[in-house]
Amino acid sequence: MFRFDGQTRLRGQRGLKNGRSNGSGTSLMDVPLGQAVELERIAAPTEEVEPLLERGILPGCRLHRIRNSPAGDPIISVEGTLLALRRESAAQIFVREV
Repeated sequence: MFRFDGQTRLRGQRGLKNGRSNGSGTSLMDVPLGQAVELERIAAPTEEVEPLLERGILPGCRLHRIRNSPAGDPIISVEGTLLALRRESAAQIFVREV
């Protein structure tokens, strides 16, 4: 069984209403291209969080939004690796400026 640390919150837990931010943090979709940010929390169901964690998107890691795909999905850099995310997943990733 996978364990979540105290910084990763799931939908329905304290601080979230209907999977939305409680005012702290910014959605990854709202980050300008090229800006470095730090992952604060992921507000998604467990089955969507686990693949992100397995790919290195962990609380406290630095992310860079590099560009958008032709379909508009964000492409991010995590520890030098480029990852393409769905817009829906990126909207559930909350970050803070570094």
